[in-house]
Amino acid sequence: MLQKLFAISMIFTSFSYSFIHIDPPVVGEKEGVTGEVSVSGKHSSGNNDSTSVGLAGKGEYFGSDWLVYLIASYTYGESNDKKDTNDGSAHLRYVHSIGATSYDYELFLQTEFNEFQHIKQRNLIGANIRKKLDIFFDKFYAGLGIFYSYMEPEEVTVYDPVYKRTRMNSYLSFSKKVHQNFSVSYLGYYQPNVEDFSDYRISQIVQFNTSITEALMLGLDVNHAYNATPYYGVEKNDIRTTINLRYKF
Repeated sequence: MLQKLFAISMIFTSFSYSFIHIDPPVVGEKEGVTGEVSVSGKHSSGNNDSTSVGLAGKGEYFGSDWLVYLIASYTYGESNDKKDTNDGSAHLRYVHSIGATSYDYELFLQTEFNEFQHIKQRNLIGANIRKKLDIFFDKFYAGLGIFYSYMEPEEVTVYDPVYKRTRMNSYLSFSKKVHQNFSVSYLGYYQPNVEDFSDYRISQIVQFNTSITEALMLGLDVNHAYNATPYYGVEKNDIRTTINLRYKF
């Protein structure tokens, strides 16, 4: 198993940004290794010449009562021949069922950077408890946990210090198959600083997915992120819309 995980990590940490399918993973739903890659691109010309491109990858390994997955992404963009987008992340998560209950526990690591939010690196380590809820949606999970974050700016100044914070982590994740070839997925996080609840982050994405073949999928992702305490000169809100072509294997 370790060899398979190593192979997955070597493959997917080289991929880039654009969101993979966020359908919540279910312990015991599959067996062995699965994967997904995604590519996106955008170009406009005329009064504003802009180009962006991204790739992403996801690898999962399922055991009988646990699963582990790795997601890596990167995006790059230019507007009027000037770079205006350069960010990426990698996320590793282990999920284990808690006996014959509807609860799982999760352990996770994450690293990311975002040049245009002045973030040289942001590293996270944390743990959650999630519960499966049997309601209208095909899959619905609510999670609650805690994580430690270390965030370092491109240049440390009085206005842009190194932040070391412990945050509460709460999230909702669900998906609904509307039609045989069309589904909607949502993933949303609320992450307040445990020492100051006015310092919080919100991250959410809605995904509209259309199956082209059994392995190929077209997705429209609408991603919203809000940081109540960004670095100096950075907007609190960040909204991104992406069209992705995904391949599952």
